[in-house]
Amino acid sequence: MRYKIVTTMGPGGYEAYGRRFLESMGRHWPGASLEVYTHDVNQLEHPGATIKRLEDTNGWQKIRVMLPDGKDGPSLAYAFKAIALAESVEPSLDWIGFIDADVEIMQNVSDADIATLFDNSFDLTYLWRKAVRESEGSWIGFNLQTPAGASLLADFYGMYVSGEFAHFRKPHDNAILDRLVAIHRAHGLRVCNLAEGALGLDAFHQSPLARFAVHYKGPNKDVVADPGAMVPGRYELLCNFVRQVAHRVERDSVYLLEVGTWNGSRAIQMANAAFEAGAKSVYYLGFDTFDQGNDRVFEGHTKPHASVDVVRGRLENFARVMARKGLTFCPNLVMGDSTATLPGVSADLMYDFAYIDGGHSYPTTKSDYESLKHIPYIVFDDVLNEEEGAPEGPRRVLEEIDDRQVRIIRTGDPYAGLEGDIGFGLVVHPDKPLLEITTSIQVQPKHSVDPTEQIESIRLNSNAERVEWLKTSQAHSKTALLVSAGPSLKESLPAVREAWLNGATIFAVKHAVPTLMAASIYPEYVVLLDPRPPSAKSTHGIGRAELIESIAPTTTALVATITNPETVELVRRSGSARLLMWHHVSSTNLGVELPELHRGLVVRGGTCAATCMPALASIMGFRRFKFFGYDFCYPADTQQDGIEQKLMEVRVGQNGPPLKTTGELVAAMQDLQTILPWMIQQNFTVEFFGGGAGPMIWHEMAEEYRAPGEYVEE
Repeated sequence: MRYKIVTTMGPGGYEAYGRRFLESMGRHWPGASLEVYTHDVNQLEHPGATIKRLEDTNGWQKIRVMLPDGKDGPSLAYAFKAIALAESVEPSLDWIGFIDADVEIMQNVSDADIATLFDNSFDLTYLWRKAVRESEGSWIGFNLQTPAGASLLADFYGMYVSGEFAHFRKPHDNAILDRLVAIHRAHGLRVCNLAEGALGLDAFHQSPLARFAVHYKGPNKDVVADPGAMVPGRYELLCNFVRQVAHRVERDSVYLLEVGTWNGSRAIQMANAAFEAGAKSVYYLGFDTFDQGNDRVFEGHTKPHASVDVVRGRLENFARVMARKGLTFCPNLVMGDSTATLPGVSADLMYDFAYIDGGHSYPTTKSDYESLKHIPYIVFDDVLNEEEGAPEGPRRVLEEIDDRQVRIIRTGDPYAGLEGDIGFGLVVHPDKPLLEITTSIQVQPKHSVDPTEQIESIRLNSNAERVEWLKTSQAHSKTALLVSAGPSLKESLPAVREAWLNGATIFAVKHAVPTLMAASIYPEYVVLLDPRPPSAKSTHGIGRAELIESIAPTTTALVATITNPETVELVRRSGSARLLMWHHVSSTNLGVELPELHRGLVVRGGTCAATCMPALASIMGFRRFKFFGYDFCYPADTQQDGIEQKLMEVRVGQNGPPLKTTGELVAAMQDLQTILPWMIQQNFTVEFFGGGAGPMIWHEMAEEYRAPGEYVEE
């Protein structure tokens, strides 16, 4: 088989990660034909690679002249993969693959690896992420031997050089390719998702690529992609337990055991948690059937089986990365049915913590626990209430334990096909103190207006006589001030004013507008996302019509199409400078085929205007963000009187103070926990001001995050 590997590098890329990639290819994949395309840099040379300039290609020149004023920018960057792949095609090639240059090849690439990446049973191999319904562009492989594979690549390239990409709401390479794959699949395209069953954002390390390679993230491209990004929330609770155990052991080494290793993601999450708690060494022992498989129906399994070779390689690669940081990770895997592999060695397993998530039948779960019950801290996953179709093993075993401290924690995570949520079972030896249980409150937002009314609002607003749609803009260097209406906003007004007078642009929720204008601060944009009628009181107890009428004539209203049409008409009559419409992604329209949704930008962001503002501002070209008033809570002395929703107390993080809030505001916190990892991955500059939940969530997520520095021309 003749194949070629293609990648791209931009300014500073060779120094930051490109040299590492090329040298690792030379060591571990020397037989690959490697072609590298650079842009905005001087010509590079590296042994074993053919290096060319994107600027010298016909595709680059064709697309560049289509851009406003001929400027470079995001629209051109979206085409880099398509150009590089198309320019690298040769008549004699069987396959061509694109791999990101911020990857490091850690182990020798075998013939079996190559056969998996370039599987002739398929026309395309790629990485699909169910969590965001979008592919990950770190790997794409096209079968050039088949008309289906070759024509898909031709169409991918053609979408850009023809200018057709400009008509899509999301013109970046992943979205364009995904759209083409959907169309070509209907005509027989054979697709292999190498990350089948992957959870969260990181598909690369849940694919066969993880056996021999590591994909880095972060501004310095030195952090392994986070296996915990956008995965079920209970895994953070699991990591919290591991941190507590690591703090309590009187040594700098921690011993972790897992039954049901699957693809290794939880092993790495738990190891990272132990390292965060101060451990210098982590010893991990994992049991799984892996390739051997089991009776999936009997054991209550829904995930595909993982390859022991891939998982072992992934954990070994993680160990190498940790070693560079002066930390030791020692993984060991045991393949086979745990009812056979565990009992024989259980007496020798003097571990600190065990996570039981293997077979969920009663006999298997019982056997696993009996083999491990001497371990001081044990967590059972998938503890489900009695319900038809629910695996009974974890629940029944926990009910029988009478000589240990047992706690069942509801996590709020759903279990496919069942009404009840997933619980954790914590089992602690009687001589040990209980672990602190700090669960993430999972709120399922309810519709404030009947879904059929929301769909009707989308139709009416989209088909109104005067509709101007929000459009994607080029990236620029201005700063967006995202202003919500939390109680700390008043204290932050001097900082808002200073940044605004220095040229920053204000995006505000409607409840923040009166506070800003009272301080003679006039926001450029107000974001409206409210299907309720303007005659009703807002959740802050203020008339919606009153808020709309307070919008200044210089302010542009960014209005979601699910907004009540009466409110939209009120905005038009209020005399605001401009009204731009956009579609909001919600459970109301997700998966619903509405012709109107093909007319304007569809924006993700969450359940409220405050959490949609980062996505809206990024669409408009902003890459620098300052957050104000993102408290998502009330002052500590607030009483229930006058508050529409029931007040509750929550904490952010293990040691955060109690915050008085409501279910609606907790939903906004959850949205922020989803949005911020995306902003970190995009290398945006982010700052939080004020108090409450928002700054705390940011601190918990991005304690070590450093925004990229300013561009300096070499």
